[in-house]
Amino acid sequence: MTEELRYYARSERHLQALQTWLEASLPSYPASVASGGSDPVQSKLFPLLKTKELGGVVLYSPTLASTQTMLRETLKPSAPAGVVCYTELQSGGKGRGTNTWSSPEGCLTFSFQSVFTDVPGSAGPVKIKWPNDIYANQAKIGGILCQSEYRDGKFSVTTGIGINISNQTPTICLQDILGTEEHPCTVTKEEFLAAFCNAYEPMEKLFLEKGFEPFMADYVARWLHTDQVVQVASGDDASGKKVPAVIKGLTSTGCLLAQAQVVGHSNAEAHKMKIFVFSLGSELFFPLDESLQLVLADGL
Repeated sequence: MTEELRYYARSERHLQALQTWLEASLPSYPASVASGGSDPVQSKLFPLLKTKELGGVVLYSPTLASTQTMLRETLKPSAPAGVVCYTELQSGGKGRGTNTWSSPEGCLTFSFQSVFTDVPGSAGPVKIKWPNDIYANQAKIGGILCQSEYRDGKFSVTTGIGINISNQTPTICLQDILGTEEHPCTVTKEEFLAAFCNAYEPMEKLFLEKGFEPFMADYVARWLHTDQVVQVASGDDASGKKVPAVIKGLTSTGCLLAQAQVVGHSNAEAHKMKIFVFSLGSELFFPLDESLQLVLADGL
């Protein structure tokens, strides 16, 4: 299937922003400004959106290598704030580091872009595996990747999300979680994308005003790691000396906070330990990623 990107604007104001962007970027990517009520974006997605900006401009193609790459690298300069790019089939999705993946049919993959001039300092079946995986019933149902850059006095953050909507393999899907044999769930990709945009936009506004603090309690209630015991090893492999630690929560900046179980070490020595980790598993090795910091401290 040939990749061809289609552009959509939800209102006249969004259309003007789209046209200005296209004139500035002059993309060489095959593209067309779509119209017609039978199109899935205009007939299924736009009627469900209640946002002011997010989803005002939508880029869609039945198949793409990566929605994340499309917004961050292929289309220049940065797209209008709130632009959403989504596809039915993704062949080279972006993961953490150099990881790539392909999305099966039934998985919704989309990316959106937020622009900031400044960065501010309940339990259920859906859980968070720190830092970027979404789990349900102990199985991964989705993942999130955020990539940022600073340009012309603004932070541009491109967020990529993959969610299993109707594909039962390789793990579990949203329709299985929400539905039963007597009452099956038939949520569509457009319904989920619209619901996400409607819920996310006011959350982003609150985050810019007050930071992460308003979300802390709900985040911790939904994550998988409270009181999880991990082994922290100094070195590049399991041969390094290991220190047991118990995960206790998060710092205000999103770093892991753990209580060190250090035998023969004073509290002062334990407080000085700072460990940079790439992801959270049964063992942690450092230094791997300086953007994530695990602080070990006794007496929490």
